Amino acid sequence: MEEQTFKKKEHLRLKRNFKNVFEKGGRLIDNNFVIIYVRNTMDYNRIAIIVNKKFGKAVVRNSVKRFIREIYRTNKTFFPIGYDFVFIPRKELSKNFRRIDYFQMKGQILNLVRKIKE
Repeated sequence: MEEQTFKKKEHLRLKRNFKNVFEKGGRLIDNNFVIIYVRNTMDYNRIAIIVNKKFGKAVVRNSVKRFIREIYRTNKTFFPIGYDFVFIPRKELSKNFRRIDYFQMKGQILNLVRKIKE
């Protein structure tokens, strides 16, 4: 069985790493998400989730972060190896957040990630 943990080394943390992703990264955009990605030199992925305060109150912001983290953790095999990812939920998602469920979010994120492999 594959390992479904979210290790500390998989967190994108340093300012220089964020700067690298934002300057050199490709962007995948749909109605609810922006995913910025760039190749790294490691044999594993690192991710970060950025949720703007305009998205909603802390409860909603934390919920969407947990959903995205869980989607990544349980579907690592669908992500190409050796990338840094920054997930940014868009304002449109905050309007529909109570109506959209985990599986719809999962489908949207995995469809975007599938485009990276192409």
